[in-house]
Amino acid sequence: MIFSFVFSLDHLIGTYKKPYIAIINGITMGGGVGLSIHGKYRIATEKTLFAMPETAIGLFPDVGATYFLPRLKGKLGIYLGLTGHRLKGITSVLLRILYT
Repeated sequence: MIFSFVFSLDHLIGTYKKPYIAIINGITMGGGVGLSIHGKYRIATEKTLFAMPETAIGLFPDVGATYFLPRLKGKLGIYLGLTGHRLKGITSVLLRILYT
């Protein structure tokens, strides 16, 4: 039940007609990444810490992350998906995952 709700919410955010703005201020990991990444406007701050830590212990990334990780440039998505590496706000902006 919970997964169908999350799938539906991710889809709604990704296809929403009105602007969806995710202001990512502070620690955003796992499901928070999955919810924020599908919006057209993803804003990072100097306090942003962005990661998929569940992958570091061998779990699959959140449903939202399994969509966006393989679409990142080069091998970045594979690296983040396998390691759970944490990105600071400026790094996520430079990699064009988030914006300022």
